[in-house]
Amino acid sequence: MRIGLTVLAVATLLGHALAAEGTPIANLKALAALDTQGGWRPIFDNTPTPIMRKYFSSAFNQAWAKAMKHNKEFPVFDADPLTGVQGGGGIEAFTARMEGPNLVAATMALRDGPARPVEFLMIRSAAGDWLIDDIIYPQRKSLRVILTAADR
Repeated sequence: MRIGLTVLAVATLLGHALAAEGTPIANLKALAALDTQGGWRPIFDNTPTPIMRKYFSSAFNQAWAKAMKHNKEFPVFDADPLTGVQGGGGIEAFTARMEGPNLVAATMALRDGPARPVEFLMIRSAAGDWLIDDIIYPQRKSLRVILTAADR
């Protein structure tokens, strides 16, 4: 009985810890709050922005920068990178849950469209910050794979 209560208490505390500030979900919510218009601005640009350096891993930012060298030749990615949607008008509401230690399943209600499910692969930096390492859109399309393919 005691073991069962201890396990329940630890699980409850862990659940609260995952919802607290400084967690993958809290960081994603803060980033989603900046995506008010859809598209790239103010988060994304052809080179990593200060916002990208704050919320994305260095490996993601490197892949982004390499791919965007080709953006004048052809549109490398011409949708909102957070949602994968063109013309969605930005994120109106964001909900998420942890699907694994480094995986967040999110649903984003768009201003000009239906809700959009997206998964975020997260890594923890040496400083302890949670950073986005990849974005997985429906049909298992990885933004990092798209970026890598554009640099070939």
